[in-house]
Amino acid sequence: MLELKRKAIIISSVVVAFLLFSTVACVQQRSKGSGKNKSKQKVSTSAKQSADSLLTAKQQSRTDTSGTGKSRTSQLKPGVKGDTTLTNNGLTSDSTAVDSLSNPDDLQNTVQYTAEDSTIMDAVLKQVHLYGNAEVNYGTINLKASYIRLNWVTNEVYAIGTYDSTAKKMAGEPIFQDGGETYNTKEIRYNFKSRKALIQGIVTQEGDGNIRGEKVKKDADGNFYIRHSIYTTCNLTHPHYFINAPKIKMVNKKQVISGPFNLVISDVPLPIALPFGFFPFPKKKESGTSGVIFPTYGEEPNGRGFYLRDGGYYFAISEYVNAKVTGQIYSTGSWGVGLSSAYIKRYQYSGNFAFRFNRNKSADEIDKLVGRGITNDFSLVWSHAPRARGNSTFSANVNVSSNSYNQQQETNNQRYISNVASSSVQYNRTFGQYMRAAASLRVNQNFGQISPTTQKREGGKTNVSSDFSFGVNQIAPFALKGGRGRWYESFRLGLDFSGNYTLTNSLNAIDTSYSSLGFEISNAIDTTRLNTVKVVPFNVGNLPDMLKDAQFTGRYSLPISLPNFKVLRFVNITPSLSLQGEVFTKQYNYTVDKENKVRIDTLKQAGTEYSYNFGAGMNTRFYGTFFVRGKRLEAIRHTVIPSLSFTYTPDFTGDAFGFYQKLTVVDRKGENKELSLSRFRGVGSGVTNGRASSVVSFSLNNSFEMKLKTKSDTAATQFEKVSLLDNLSLGGSYNLMADSLNLSNITVNANARIGKNLNLNFNMNLDPYAYQANPNILSNQVGTKINRYAIAAGQGIANLQNLGFTIGTSFAPKTADKTKTAPTPGTTTTSTVTQEQREFIAQNPEMYVDFNIPWNVSLNYNFGLTKPGLSKAQLIQAVQATGDLSLSKNFKISINTGFDFTAFSPTITSLTLYRDLHCWDMSFSWTPFAGNAARVSNYSFTLKVKSAILQDLKVTRRRSFYDRAAY
Repeated sequence: MLELKRKAIIISSVVVAFLLFSTVACVQQRSKGSGKNKSKQKVSTSAKQSADSLLTAKQQSRTDTSGTGKSRTSQLKPGVKGDTTLTNNGLTSDSTAVDSLSNPDDLQNTVQYTAEDSTIMDAVLKQVHLYGNAEVNYGTINLKASYIRLNWVTNEVYAIGTYDSTAKKMAGEPIFQDGGETYNTKEIRYNFKSRKALIQGIVTQEGDGNIRGEKVKKDADGNFYIRHSIYTTCNLTHPHYFINAPKIKMVNKKQVISGPFNLVISDVPLPIALPFGFFPFPKKKESGTSGVIFPTYGEEPNGRGFYLRDGGYYFAISEYVNAKVTGQIYSTGSWGVGLSSAYIKRYQYSGNFAFRFNRNKSADEIDKLVGRGITNDFSLVWSHAPRARGNSTFSANVNVSSNSYNQQQETNNQRYISNVASSSVQYNRTFGQYMRAAASLRVNQNFGQISPTTQKREGGKTNVSSDFSFGVNQIAPFALKGGRGRWYESFRLGLDFSGNYTLTNSLNAIDTSYSSLGFEISNAIDTTRLNTVKVVPFNVGNLPDMLKDAQFTGRYSLPISLPNFKVLRFVNITPSLSLQGEVFTKQYNYTVDKENKVRIDTLKQAGTEYSYNFGAGMNTRFYGTFFVRGKRLEAIRHTVIPSLSFTYTPDFTGDAFGFYQKLTVVDRKGENKELSLSRFRGVGSGVTNGRASSVVSFSLNNSFEMKLKTKSDTAATQFEKVSLLDNLSLGGSYNLMADSLNLSNITVNANARIGKNLNLNFNMNLDPYAYQANPNILSNQVGTKINRYAIAAGQGIANLQNLGFTIGTSFAPKTADKTKTAPTPGTTTTSTVTQEQREFIAQNPEMYVDFNIPWNVSLNYNFGLTKPGLSKAQLIQAVQATGDLSLSKNFKISINTGFDFTAFSPTITSLTLYRDLHCWDMSFSWTPFAGNAARVSNYSFTLKVKSAILQDLKVTRRRSFYDRAAY
């Protein structure tokens, strides 16, 4: 019996030892797997509850169970296999060598964590609890919160803030950062292996907008599924407006897709909802994201009816170029299309291109019956700005449109009243140090005047010209190896050659009268062009007539600089010598028929004509000082700069030159008359006769300034100079060899800056000869200039041809920071503005309002008088005023108005109110006075979001009304 008991005890001991050894081995193996964060097992519900209860107890007691109370940092590296033991601080220690094989479930990065208060390791549940400014880093992921829990079994991290009883709010709420994206949350649970997350209360910034939601699910691809969400561009804690949506999906760094949503403004939900929404995020290296452009809508009571305008599609082609296709349609059948694009290549060039076409149909039934009221308008705008580099540059500034485009399509006042447009495309290149070449294409437009019958611009003139040039910079042939100061070493010589071909719809007037030519011609003449300029529409049908007047002209010259010297120490003498010529593509041949009439034939033969002249110029400078000895005024100084020059041009009508053809005709008195007619320039267009000329030119320039004592005794200088009259000049010329009308018109110009703000400009043109009236003309006539001075004919000292002067001033507070740009529509503050945005703002100042300037006022008075010959004087007299005033920090009013004293009516007047609503812009523009009957008064109200990605989210009300019949 005793032996049996002894055997039972031995067997029981072995079993107990075996069970104990097995238990220890299992615990060690479990610690080995979880310590390296390799296991895929999920923690049980009871374990989670224990962890949550531990968190609750810790938040209540706030005790340091680690016994240190100091910040602790630990790290756990993945991929390590072997026996591990659990240390007292919750870390694992390897007791065997590292295995070269790794588990596919291993984490790919080191998990690093730190806490300021305490770090607790739960060996049973394989969890680490971090308290106080806890932080976890795993690869590109960074998580900060007041409390963080790591679970090595599920590979999860859980973070939440704590309640601050003193401040009575949550503190230390989780901030989750994944690469460059940052998310502010209230609670987050993230899995390192699946890269999925569950979030409570998220706030994240995407592009110009931010997204906020209550419950969020993040998948492995970086997409967010958000419930009870709002989307806004207002960065305030309580936004002024937001888009309220039950569900939205935020596609990773691309766009936001929303289900049904409505707009809430100032906590007031709008009753209109949309079934879905799409909000793209602009990419950093692209011109935005491709998408649909929603049109604006309204009614235009100018004959085109209701409309949908500026809708289309935006193409973000690349980071260098984009494109936008838009269209518009009206209820009367009018329509329009447009294509615009912007491109840029850093450090090389940038530009934009826009083309628009509109077909307008009138709603008037009478116009439809008679087949009128249909017009076509187009506009082409191209701007190309190169960066200076290399030896060649290409630039373009094109603004071409139909005559009625501004009148029919533009709502901007400045563009509407503009009557001219110019375009140019230029290419320049230098070859080495001395040679250069250039080519250009230019288009100049004058849209004509508004017809009182049709109320449209008519008689528009268009000139299209192409130019090219080639030149050699002036060189000093006697000082190529460096001069020694000799007088002849300043001799310089160069070469310039240029060509021009001009096509215009303004056909030159033809004067074939006997009194002008001295003979009669036998050719058939277009009677519509006799003594008047004929303007034809610029189209393909009139191209043959325009080509007849067009001719290629090439010009060359040899600019020569001769050495100058002084006479009597104060008089500068400058000799001059020049050689120039022209190349033509056709010539004229003249024959006299039996009826004593001259026939003119055009020959398609190239030819050249040249001329040269020489002369000298003389100028000096002297002063006169008037001492006043006043309280501050010390003296007034008068500076006089007289100049006199002489130029002689030989006679080139001889047969040796071949530039002119000599004919003999019998005049009306029966006497033979010798004629010299140009072979290249034709007749009847005011050409010169090629005879010798000897011209004396003179000018007299004056300036006045005063010398004042400084107000401050501490100033660096005792006196200061103040200009009274910057310039007062008169000039003219006298041809010694002309047979009549030797003296040219006398021009008088003056400009001055009076005080600090008043600018004065004055010009006048005087004709010294008398005019004789034509008794056959009863209406307003210019008369004929005769070879008799006006003072001798009792018509005064001279006949005033034109006179004009402008006085302008501007006022602004001295504290205004005019160099600071603070645009309100659609831009951020100057601290975050990029260089590209600064350049765009500088090129489009009319699109921005500067709230940094409290107020500014500009006043201009313009006076013009034109009186050719004996005709009645035509007056232009108007005052123009522009200014703005900041009524408050975010409220500004701007006005642009004037008064036309000739028409005795206000000029075109506009009044605009601007309101900065933080994340919104509000503006109200009103044009109470249109200036003429063709311009309809209008007003517009715009309320739009500042954000660049939500520019289409706006409320616009525009209404125009006529002075005719009714509103």
